[in-house]
Amino acid sequence: MPESGSVRGFSIGLAALVEDLGIEQSPRGWAGSSSDLARAARLKQTLAVQQARAGALEEACDSVAGVVRIYRRLATNQPARYHSELALALTAWGLWSSRLARREPAAAALSDAVELYREMLATHGRLRVMQRIRLRVGMAVALSNLGLARSDLGEHEAATAAAEESILTLRRLHAHNALYRMLARSNPVGFEHCLAAALNNFGLVLAARGNLEQACELAVQTTESYRRLAGLAPVVFESELARALHNLGLAAAEVGRLDTALAATQESVYLHRFLAPADPVGHRQYLGQALCAFASVRAACGRDLAEALTAAEEAVTLHEQLTAEQPHTFSGDLHAAYRTVSQVRTAQARESAGPRRPGATDPDPAS
Repeated sequence: MPESGSVRGFSIGLAALVEDLGIEQSPRGWAGSSSDLARAARLKQTLAVQQARAGALEEACDSVAGVVRIYRRLATNQPARYHSELALALTAWGLWSSRLARREPAAAALSDAVELYREMLATHGRLRVMQRIRLRVGMAVALSNLGLARSDLGEHEAATAAAEESILTLRRLHAHNALYRMLARSNPVGFEHCLAAALNNFGLVLAARGNLEQACELAVQTTESYRRLAGLAPVVFESELARALHNLGLAAAEVGRLDTALAATQESVYLHRFLAPADPVGHRQYLGQALCAFASVRAACGRDLAEALTAAEEAVTLHEQLTAEQPHTFSGDLHAAYRTVSQVRTAQARESAGPRRPGATDPDPAS
């Protein structure tokens, strides 16, 4: 007689297959029990995380979409048990969709996640303190990512409201919840990371809206937070620090803080170049973006232009490789790299032409 574990594994696998094929579970439950479907969802979610870490975001989105379908089905009959898992899956789906520039699906998934968190917090009044903390932190994460998704859609008022609520939620928890403060003291890395990510996203939302000074101040705060975190856990947070420095360099350049922009973009490239690529695709993308920022800032300042051109051309090479592998995902980065090369060459030509004579005008392009 087969061992019970073997039968159980087949049942879970069958449940996942039936879900993939879109076949409804029969009343007799031949596709697996609720517990089998829940195990199938956890297996698919593990797969999705592994795919995302390997840079296969399209596959990760497809996998987590299956997780969402399973949990929606399960939550129909047992909402109290499965809504939290559904909210987490929706948040992941929205985050990865946003990275793929699938703006409408990202905003829809994250909006659903936020509403689920609000519903759970409103309807489960007797939740234990720890459960309530988890739900509020989960809602803050979903709100922060929703702010970016709304910003990508040009919905700047809604984006600002979501990103700001995320930070207020975390700060209110710290101010008014003694258990949260105790947990934050015992695990400063995890709790400060959550706030740092929310500050970073809020800064990006404000920059897209044109609030450049405030966005730069938030970029400074984000960089300071990630520098502290990288001191505590360098393997985990040096990559986050590199991306924070990248954002700081761009934000500082926008408001004329050129020395800060030059230093931040240089450090960002340095960190990206020497980080171990746990995510090879993401590593190449972020390094390419950092190289573009490094070159763009120097072109705007008229500084180190030969080095800037080398960096921009390296960015083009990286993004050409990525676009060949995933054209829909990386073509925007490639076009930005081409523009940066052109920007640097224009700056070099301007420098070679020397100072302009008083009263000189550019030739009429129509002549």
